[in-house]
Formats: sequence, structure tokens, C-alpha cells
Amino acid sequence: MLINTVVLFLRDTLPIFLLISVLLALPRVSAVTLLWRLFALIFIALLTYPKLGVVSEFYEGAGFELLKTLLFFIAWIGMCFLASSGTSSSSLLSIGISLLVLGIGLPNSLHFLVYFISELTRNSDSTLLFLGTTIGLGISISISILLNIFLTQFVSLKTTYFFVSVFVTAQAANIALLLEQTDTFPSPNQLWDSSEIVSDNSEYGHLLNALVGYEATPSLSYIVVFLIALIVPNLITFLCIRQRSTPLKEAAC
Repeated sequence: MLINTVVLFLRDTLPIFLLISVLLALPRVSAVTLLWRLFALIFIALLTYPKLGVVSEFYEGAGFELLKTLLFFIAWIGMCFLASSGTSSSSLLSIGISLLVLGIGLPNSLHFLVYFISELTRNSDSTLLFLGTTIGLGISISISILLNIFLTQFVSLKTTYFFVSVFVTAQAANIALLLEQTDTFPSPNQLWDSSEIVSDNSEYGHLLNALVGYEATPSLSYIVVFLIALIVPNLITFLCIRQRSTPLKEAAC
């Protein structure tokens, strides 16, 4: 149980810590800005958890998958708002952060609550469960701190913005996996298998999946969704920068 708890903690909650880390690496984003949104996320997750049984019954038992699909799409919309905000629009930035926290935080926190509460009620001795949670929490915080230091001290702001888009794309690409599970997308045909190098179920697999969307056996649908989710926000950023620079060039003339 100890190893399973650590691995599941990395799978379900590491993306939330990474989200906090990459957002704090951006200018005009403060800890206070994120703190009240995180409290709101916890409140929403605790309210939603008891209703998961009802939600799961929708759409022939695929309700929870569709809910997660919607939330990941909301996170991607949040990234588009973030890309549109540039250095001036605080309202777009605020909306983008809120959508990202909701879209990435809620599905992952619900996943962890399902596992944690089920194991807590199933076993009389919960020592290993809490120990695994503590270890997983420590690993997640450590990785997030190191990532924040790397983004703020060793790379340019443009690289940081691009990495944020890659990270959000990694979460949004789960839409393809979820829609394949509900048969909305065609049955997946594996393009390659890199499980012998890094398995999806290993600690490194979960870390790479959370950071950059690594899949050992990706399907064509996954690759297409990943590329679309990555290209669109960066294209918005490019167009916004170009639009802001045009008046400056005209003024210089």
C-alpha cells in the first residue's frame, strides 16, 4: 500500500503542485492570488465528491469521464486566456488563472479523494496510507520548488511561458484518453511503445506525464489533441505580441 499511495499521489496531486509552481514563475502572479483559489478548489472538491456516484451514472456510466473531459477543456481555455493577457490585461490573467486552477485541480483532487477515502474506510490500520501520503507530499513539494527555481532563475520569460503551455497541454491531452474510454473517439491504435524505456506506471512515467504529457503508448488521437492544444495558445501569444508591436513600429516611423 505504501508504494501504491506514493505512486497514486504523484499521479493525482503532482499536477496540482506543478501548476502552482509554473504559475508562480510568471510575472504578476502572487502567492495570495493563488491561495484563495486553492481554498475555493478544496471547497468545490469536497462538495463534488459525494455527488460522484450520481455523476458517474450519466451517459451510460461515463459521466465522470465526461466531467473530467470538460474540466480539462476548461483548463485549456484558461491557457488561451493566459496567452491573450500578455503584460497588460489583468482581467484576462485573472480569468485564466481561475480556469487553470479549476480545470487541472478539480479532476486530479477528485481522483485522489476517491482513492484516499476508499482506502481509509477499507483498512483499519491507516498508518501506511498516511505515511505514503506524507512521502508523496514531500516529493511533490520538492519537485515543484526545484521546477520554480529552474523557471525563475535559469531560463528566459519566453521559455517559461512556453513551458507553461506545454504543461497545460499535457493535462489537456488527457481529453483524448478520456474520449477513447467512452468510445467517442475511435479505438486507439498505438503509434509506438516505449514502455521498456519509461513505463507509464513508474514514478518517472508519472512525472514525465505530468510535466510534458509523456505516454509510452500514444494513439493518433492523443498526438492530434496534444499538438492542437499546444499550437493554439502559442499562436495566440504570437499574434498578440505582433499586434502590440505594430503600433510601436508605426509610431517610430
